[in-house]
Amino acid sequence: MKKIFILSLILLCTGCIRIDKAENRDAVIDNIVSTQSKPNTMALGYKYYLPLGVSKVYDKNYNQKFKFDDEYIYLYVDIVSYHYGNSLNFLENEEDDNYFYKRINNGNKNGYVVIKKAEDNLYYIKIVYNYAKIESYAKEKEINTILSNSLIILSSVEYNDKLIDKIMEDDYMLGAEKEYKINKPEDATSKFSEYLSEYVEGENTVVDLPEY
Repeated sequence: MKKIFILSLILLCTGCIRIDKAENRDAVIDNIVSTQSKPNTMALGYKYYLPLGVSKVYDKNYNQKFKFDDEYIYLYVDIVSYHYGNSLNFLENEEDDNYFYKRINNGNKNGYVVIKKAEDNLYYIKIVYNYAKIESYAKEKEINTILSNSLIILSSVEYNDKLIDKIMEDDYMLGAEKEYKINKPEDATSKFSEYLSEYVEGENTVVDLPEY
């Protein structure tokens, strides 16, 4: 365990992590989320750390699309749930037929990692954490690197409370999507699937994402 922890810290400093063995995933996930990287990339209402080797290819407010090697990573940041402090709706069950599942708890931040087998020898990766979500598809040998880079991004997200308050008050950037306007709901759920459709609209790559 000590060796895993030291290795994780060294790799974190380089900006890119590789989880070499599947059995080390639990320990490395815990280490990543407990070691927050300093943000180096700005977005509307938040900022985050973009690891070395990961490039941003799409940026639209709360949607980000990244590329690592030949794989794409899709990020959606849910500022509505963050603003109102809504609790996550855990739809995934660790007893489901998952390739890998782990709940994440780190202070007042929580979420989960789920990996499922998909078609064409690919694996679907979904991480919900820190009022944000990342989805990706990867070959089995690439799971660990995609997973680690995604966790670095999610755990590094820092929100600009003043700007988010202003956005919500003015209905800024939400006015074009009136059906998503939420006035301090009692129990609002995230709109990941609806917003995520913006990623693939007009793209050559077709991504069939499971329902959140």
